[in-house]
Amino acid sequence: MDQRTHRPETSQLGFAVALVSAVSFSTLGIFAKMLYALGFSVASALAWRFVIASLFLWAVVYVRMRFRKRLALRARGIPPAIEDGSAARTRFFRVFLLGFIGFAPQAGLFFLTVKILDPGITSLLLYLYPSFVFLISFLLKHQKPGRVQSFALLLSLGGCVLTFWQAGSYPLVGLVLGVVVAVAYAVYLVAGESILQNVDSLWATAVIMTAAALVYLCISIGSGTFFVPGSLKQIFLLICIALLATDLPIVTLFVAMQRIGARDTSIISTVEPVCTNILSAILFGEVMTGRRILGGSLILAGVVILNLWGYSSQRRAAAAPEAR
Repeated sequence: MDQRTHRPETSQLGFAVALVSAVSFSTLGIFAKMLYALGFSVASALAWRFVIASLFLWAVVYVRMRFRKRLALRARGIPPAIEDGSAARTRFFRVFLLGFIGFAPQAGLFFLTVKILDPGITSLLLYLYPSFVFLISFLLKHQKPGRVQSFALLLSLGGCVLTFWQAGSYPLVGLVLGVVVAVAYAVYLVAGESILQNVDSLWATAVIMTAAALVYLCISIGSGTFFVPGSLKQIFLLICIALLATDLPIVTLFVAMQRIGARDTSIISTVEPVCTNILSAILFGEVMTGRRILGGSLILAGVVILNLWGYSSQRRAAAAPEAR
């Protein structure tokens, strides 16, 4: 087991970047709603989102690589070691597949579900994914959740139900699709935890965004729904959805998973709907009912409990084998 995930400073950093990821992701629906109002289709919005996100990240990766190379030459007078070509290709292929068959489909399925159901029930179904993350981790990796983790998960799920559930009749296909999205996202996180171990987060996100961009460029162009922005407002919103609601939250999500694991990251991520509700109230005048406030309080309570007591119990469990 990677002992880095059990050091106090590493756990707190993982908690902090997981919060940054959740807050950043909470803006995604807001920006998407604005883009749809300006004439973008789902496929076209996703295509531009991932194209801009990937181009920006590759530029950052290139600049950072050049900077590190200069530092290495100044320090030692020799270039840094070059990774074996076969290993690099294998790593690229695995991360690209994670984006192509893991990230891209669940991103599109979520927006499709929103078209069938209302956003509230869609978000509720999506936030079943922490339970699926725990279940998949237990079945495949034999990672048994601790009592604090289980209690935090129950609080967060209860908060999601209170925050989003609205009485009404929902089509079965939409409900099934919403559960599929939650399962797909859980599988993506669990697979990503293994595939992205010891992999640079910026580089990995650039590869995944490139894979998603290819998928939705083909879909939007093939379906004739590709939309070229023609105003500064449209360009500004596309940059916001690509950088603030895509690059930043995904990079920090990977950093969090590398430090505290997919299970705890998924629980902390449930603060996202709380932030979305607050932003919706500020920007669109949506009413913050008592039920929503109570639900948000339960979600935050679960996250706080996990941060205060969840990691310490894990560290005690991890320290037992070292004492022998």
